[in-house]
Amino acid sequence: MKVQPQFPQKNQVWISTAEVMAMLSFGRTKLNELVKTNQFPQPIRLTSNFIRWDLAEVNEWIEQQKANRGTIQ
Repeated sequence: MKVQPQFPQKNQVWISTAEVMAMLSFGRTKLNELVKTNQFPQPIRLTSNFIRWDLAEVNEWIEQQKANRGTIQ
């Protein structure tokens, strides 16, 4: 059986870890902590050193944080 490669959808945008950190004003340690505890979208690992994030998932997470303002978690 031949496996067909899967490509990102045309409207899907992937961003780097540096771009995620800049968007959120988080350092790498805080970002990794949130990922490890499943409190932030998981990265897309293309290789061990080439990691990208789905911009739509990051933006969705930001919107969830806005919606939860004022609530104790």
